[in-house]
Amino acid sequence: MIQKTWSERLWGDQSKFLYLFIAACALLFTFLGSREIWTQEHRWADIVSGMFFRHDFLHPYLGESDYYDKPLLSYWLIAAISYVSGQISTWALRLPSACAGLLAVWSIYRIGLKMQNKRLGLLSGWMLLTTFYFIFWAKTSSADMLNMAGSLFAVFWYFEKREQPGWFNYAVFFVVLALTALCKGLIGAIVPLIVIFPDLVRQNEWKKHLRISFLLAMIPAALIYVFPFWASDHFGGNNYGQSGLYLVYRENVLRYFQPFDHKGPIYTYILYLPIYLLPWAFFFIPSLASLKSRWTSLSMGARWMSWAVLLLFVFLTLSGSRRNYYILPVVPFAILMTADWILAGASAFSKRNVWAGRVAVLSFVLLFMTFDVIQPLYYSGGGMSVFARELKADVSQEKPWSEWQFAMLDAESKVRFYLHLPPTVKDYPVKGPRDAQTSETLLQAWPVILQKNSNVIFVTRKMYEGQLQKILVGYRVVEARASLGERVMGRDNRNAPVAFIPK
Repeated sequence: MIQKTWSERLWGDQSKFLYLFIAACALLFTFLGSREIWTQEHRWADIVSGMFFRHDFLHPYLGESDYYDKPLLSYWLIAAISYVSGQISTWALRLPSACAGLLAVWSIYRIGLKMQNKRLGLLSGWMLLTTFYFIFWAKTSSADMLNMAGSLFAVFWYFEKREQPGWFNYAVFFVVLALTALCKGLIGAIVPLIVIFPDLVRQNEWKKHLRISFLLAMIPAALIYVFPFWASDHFGGNNYGQSGLYLVYRENVLRYFQPFDHKGPIYTYILYLPIYLLPWAFFFIPSLASLKSRWTSLSMGARWMSWAVLLLFVFLTLSGSRRNYYILPVVPFAILMTADWILAGASAFSKRNVWAGRVAVLSFVLLFMTFDVIQPLYYSGGGMSVFARELKADVSQEKPWSEWQFAMLDAESKVRFYLHLPPTVKDYPVKGPRDAQTSETLLQAWPVILQKNSNVIFVTRKMYEGQLQKILVGYRVVEARASLGERVMGRDNRNAPVAFIPK
């Protein structure tokens, strides 16, 4: 009896989607909230926290500044989870992205199944699940994974229902586009339209959709898309200075043709597409190189995959605004194209098929160890969450937490999230390099510390602790404890939070 290869176990004739589903749940949801929030995650944390504080879910603020750069749906999803769970946590922040990741895996499986067979669907699903940057963004609070999942689901729905034209099927397609566009922007609707374009022009397929039901099906999607912007303009927010629809134009249309930031070089995506496909870039590059020689023998589905990658790549490259993660929507279609090459004319024991199985298993293990074992261990035993818990326990012995006031002395923005501070708590920055600060320059930047109000707790960074101890005489200090990872690596985190508590 011939022993089964990993490829046969994962996407062979006897394999099941259930195995992929279980693996995806394990990788995406295990210790989802263990890592501390980083860079852009603080925006979602700050905006949603502000919505609850103001009891206003129609006007997003970053701190106390108007911030309608993204539509509202990604914030609403986090707010709904936070309301049900009872608090805004790192888990609540990331759950929408993780669920979107699971939907993306299911959608790419169904697309591969529709384009060819179960083997292609399962292989594509395993490849997507074991792509580093897919997992990275699926476990990060942002709109990018929501955008990918919505786009993939819209493409799946198109291929699933293209032979059944009718008002309902059209309406679902357009509603999915509208909801996806409400997460990140118009790119959520543009990507699926670009992807299905090659199939629509094939043998004039578009002609069978020239019917009144097609146009009528756009109405509910248009109403759904416009509703949040209309509600923002008509309910509350009398002093709100930004228009959501204008920001859609600014962030999507104006940024594309007349970029005002993120002006990456023209070759940005040539460099970053392979990086965003790791480890599958080692299969994608030869599959791309062999396209010319294989073109005449490709199936219609395989040609569609190639055209989808090319058109999306060109569309994004022609934009004047380029950032590395803008290439993320191309990744699943590049994976479909690569999976087709791995399986094309290959037996179950062909070298590239066997190696694909080994890479999938190895990558899954490494990703699970990285995101679900090492990261939770690294952040355990200390850090922001432990600091917040210990500070609350300490000061609550004197009086309730709600009676204390705070001043943020150039503390990291994420400290607000862990302490659940309202946006009205003022931040006092420093002028010039942080490492060059002295007691005199800190007094000039932070005159509030001279008031020494008995109700005010000063929260700052560890790097300022020495200078402040000379000024805040008599205050007791609560420091953030180093996490396990910081202790093991001997890292001296000078940005760690420190609280000065009046006696």
